[in-house]
Amino acid sequence: MSGRPPLTALEGPCCAGKTTLGHLLLRNLHGLTVAFVECYADHAGGGRFLPRQEARSVAEREQALRELLRVEESRLARLPSGSDVVLADRSVHTLLAHSYALERMTGLGVFEPSVRLLRASPPAVWPELVIYLDLPQQAVEGRNNGKFPPGSIYTDPTFNAAIRSYFLRLAGQNAPRLAWLDATLDLPELARLAEAQLRQLVRDRDVEGAV
Repeated sequence: MSGRPPLTALEGPCCAGKTTLGHLLLRNLHGLTVAFVECYADHAGGGRFLPRQEARSVAEREQALRELLRVEESRLARLPSGSDVVLADRSVHTLLAHSYALERMTGLGVFEPSVRLLRASPPAVWPELVIYLDLPQQAVEGRNNGKFPPGSIYTDPTFNAAIRSYFLRLAGQNAPRLAWLDATLDLPELARLAEAQLRQLVRDRDVEGAV
């Protein structure tokens, strides 16, 4: 990771406010040069251009991941030089969380093959900090406002519970650092908490670089 600014990923269920928070942080992080990486769907021109999540086999899920890795490589390809931190709307942990949830929902053994594939793939960039926006299922449904149609996997309670479970597992590991934030907080307070995490990450990186 030396020579590359630290990557922070905003994660959480759909409708948690990741994109809104990311743009607010860009305006608030005075004194830092921040490169913002849009989410996979926005970068691809809309979710309809991404592979479907509901794979019916391990091979189909691996093919979807390979397509998503091409998006990953593209969305990180032209980051401006001289940034203090990179702020990404979702990361490869989204891809793994979706594989984890798919396995929990269907019984297909897709998670471990997904881990092996992503760990061996040079385009995959792993965040040093994950800011997880925790949003109850009822709030997901209340915020949807027709963005996702009825029956969408992205608003499915079982799918979202499994996504949350994946990040709870991640929180028990040494890396990445994970900040668990309540996405129902007022946006200014949520931004204040996230900003503190980002500034601490940059300070820690500066200290490591000075040693």
